[in-house]
Amino acid sequence: MDALRVRTYNVRFGDALLVSVPDHDADTGLTTTRHLLIDVGNVQAGEGGADTVFQPVLEDVLAELDGAPLDLYVMTHEHLDHVQGLFYADGRLYEGGLREKLKLRHAWLTASAAPDYYERHPEAEKQLVARRALYEDLREYFRLKPEAARKVVPSFLLNNDHRKTGACVEYLRGLAEQTHYVHRDAPLEGTHPFKEARLEVWAPEEDTSEYYGRFFPVALGLERKPGGEVSLHEPAPPAGVDASAFYNLLSWRRRAVGDDLLAIDKAANNTSIVFSLEWRGWRLLFAGDAELRSWKTMKKHGVLKPVHFLKVSHHGSHNGTPDGDIFDAILPVRPPDGRQRCAVISAYGGTYSGIPHDPTDERLRSRCSLSTTLGSRSAPYMDLTFEDVGRTRAPPRIRRAVPVRAHAARQARGHTRGGGKRRA
Repeated sequence: MDALRVRTYNVRFGDALLVSVPDHDADTGLTTTRHLLIDVGNVQAGEGGADTVFQPVLEDVLAELDGAPLDLYVMTHEHLDHVQGLFYADGRLYEGGLREKLKLRHAWLTASAAPDYYERHPEAEKQLVARRALYEDLREYFRLKPEAARKVVPSFLLNNDHRKTGACVEYLRGLAEQTHYVHRDAPLEGTHPFKEARLEVWAPEEDTSEYYGRFFPVALGLERKPGGEVSLHEPAPPAGVDASAFYNLLSWRRRAVGDDLLAIDKAANNTSIVFSLEWRGWRLLFAGDAELRSWKTMKKHGVLKPVHFLKVSHHGSHNGTPDGDIFDAILPVRPPDGRQRCAVISAYGGTYSGIPHDPTDERLRSRCSLSTTLGSRSAPYMDLTFEDVGRTRAPPRIRRAVPVRAHAARQARGHTRGGGKRRA
């Protein structure tokens, strides 16, 4: 029996998924297993993580391809926890030969990653320039005031480093035979080789200024001197103003720097490619890191539909999964066709505060089965399979990989890499 499989790799705080789809061509009568790879990144891995984090992923992807070309790669958006894996692995592990090994046919990159995008969208460029300037100010501020860079700040600064991200995106632009920059209204004909499976992009909008919103940068007190030196200026209280109250006000105002950093992060997340894949009655939704503003825009344009599988957005954080009528639209209380539903969170807890977000998890569990790579440090991946069940209602099957440390021993005992008995 044919089955579609979603393999979610354990890259800790990041995303990497391989979707394997039996794709039937009605004209030739042949069924070809096509492979779709999504993202591959980890916010903290960098070049040094190529061996420990990205190598197991790519070795498994290449083993699954078994010499066949990778049919489609999707870069959901421009954040390091989604884009840096292939870039660093190519340079460190494959010495520039990863393109030849993957033989990638098509790549989807989010619309704003196009080289000429900001020439065509001046309002989006204006917003981007303002936020990059703010990012540089925030980085200098935390360098000069390291005691303020607590908890999630270092990770947010790293993940939004536009220089490092730019190098990764530049590499991804040239990875495939054909690169396509997609958005909700982009025509998809000719952008992938699927014959039977149907792909549909729900987000983002082509004009990313839709997602920036209004923000009011905090006065950080930075002083730039000739020659590029930057210092932090602590103003004195004006005459007649209580000094204690004045410095308390400054301290209170500067606590809002976290809001500025979140605004930068949120804008990039909301440019995520959100797409559905329909195959033999199943509808799967891959949401990248889309946050509430993107979900509201999808609702406004009427693209939301019930799904059987949800790749939970933004690693299961509170701002990645909408509630209310949007949640009901994709996971209604009762599934329209009676098929069981599932969701998966690809994340590693402890890096960002509030992840996992227990109320979000509970809301998801009230509608579907919920799986996660959280806490599975030793297992290289987790599989969800969706069988071609025709009119029957068999549920999707969930399987975790054999932990890395047990792999060799199980192979010696005659087990397959996925944990099942080897067949003669």
